[in-house]
Amino acid sequence: MASKIKIDIVSDLVCPWCYIGQKRLNDALKQGNYEAEITWKPFQLHPELQKEGMDKNKFLTQKFGERGANMFNQIKDVADSESLAMNPESITNIPNTINIHRLMWFAKQKGKDLSLAVKLFEAYFAAGKDFSNNQTLVQLGEECGLDKLELEQFLASDVAKEEVLAEEAMYRNAGINAVPTFIINDKYMIQGAQPPAAFLEAFEQLEIKKESNEFQCTGDDC
Repeated sequence: MASKIKIDIVSDLVCPWCYIGQKRLNDALKQGNYEAEITWKPFQLHPELQKEGMDKNKFLTQKFGERGANMFNQIKDVADSESLAMNPESITNIPNTINIHRLMWFAKQKGKDLSLAVKLFEAYFAAGKDFSNNQTLVQLGEECGLDKLELEQFLASDVAKEEVLAEEAMYRNAGINAVPTFIINDKYMIQGAQPPAAFLEAFEQLEIKKESNEFQCTGDDC
C-alpha cells in the first residue's frame, strides 16, 4: 500500500527554480511508493511590479546587473538536464503574479489546481506566454477544464485577493523568504530545487518516525 504524504508547495509560478523543483519532487514520488496530497501555496517574488509587469531584460538588468543578461540561459542548462522545456528567448515579460495566485485559488475550488500549475509552468517557461494578460490566463484555465465565463468574471474581480495576500503573509511571517519551499506533513521543510534524493530522505525519516511512534504506543488510547 502506498504511503500517504501531505506536501504544501510555497511557490511563485514564474519562478524557474519552482518549475525545476516540482519536476524533482515528482521524480522522487515516482521512485518511491508514495501517494501525495499536494497543495500549492502563494508567494510573490516581485509584488512591487505593476499589473502589466516589466520587460524581462530591463528587469534582470535592474535587479542583477550585468550577470542578469545570462541568468535564464544558465538556468536553462539545469532545466535541460531535467528534460524540462525552457525557452528563455520566448520570455519577454516578468509579471506581477497576484492574479496567477488568485487563479490557482479558483482552480483549487474546482479540483484543477495541480493540472493548472503544470500548465502555467509550461506556458511561461516553454512558450513565453504573457501572464499580465487576463485572456491568457482564461485560456490556460479553460484548457484545464475550467469554465471560460466563470474565469473571465473571476479575474475581472478582486475575489480571493485578500485571502491570497493573507496566506502569503502567513508564510513570510513564518520565516519563508525564498521559493520553492516544500512543507512535508507539516513537519519537514525543504527549501530550493533539491534533488530527488533529498525528498526521499525526508519521506524515509517520516516513515521511521511514524513506525517508532507506533511501536512505542501501548496505552489504551493508541
